[in-house]
Amino acid sequence: MRACESDADAKGRRCRGPRTDAARNRTRILDAAQEMFVEQGPQAPLDEIARRAGVGNATRYRHFSGRHALLAEVIERVTMACADAAGEAAAQEDDPFAALSRFVQAAARQRLACLCCLSDELAGVRPELTRQKDRLVHATQLLLTRAQQAGQVRTDVSLEELMTAVTQRSRPLPGTNWSATDQFRPRILQLYLDGLLVPNPA
Repeated sequence: MRACESDADAKGRRCRGPRTDAARNRTRILDAAQEMFVEQGPQAPLDEIARRAGVGNATRYRHFSGRHALLAEVIERVTMACADAAGEAAAQEDDPFAALSRFVQAAARQRLACLCCLSDELAGVRPELTRQKDRLVHATQLLLTRAQQAGQVRTDVSLEELMTAVTQRSRPLPGTNWSATDQFRPRILQLYLDGLLVPNPA
């Protein structure tokens, strides 16, 4: 450490490199856990998560000492990303149905189904997680309400029904992998969204 502090070039080589590697490993672990918690639920094997991330169990343990910490981090990450996606869709799309569609596709890519692993106990000890969940619910309700008030989406569709459908469609189908699912998921979601539209009068 003393050499890094005394030499700017050495600092770049010796200090930034390890931090970059650590950040990359952390992201890989979160990405792998995000997929496996959707596939297998909150009891997905931690050693399998490490294997899929391409790291050892010791590396996984250095970042997340237990299942609770990893699960909480993944769910908070997904919730925040989906809430951000809803806000961006509302701000950047003038057409309400286009905004709703954009959010639904983004939420599925972010593995919204991870929220099925969220327990009251977990939310209770992570205030930020509760805040992000509330932000997601509010932003998604706004998108749905705008599309309904514009006469585009059926008024009998509830937020719970929308989120349940999107969650179900953000999982890989039995016997398929994520790669295969990701290829046809956007079209399946769009077919579902088209089914929410108010029929044009004949």
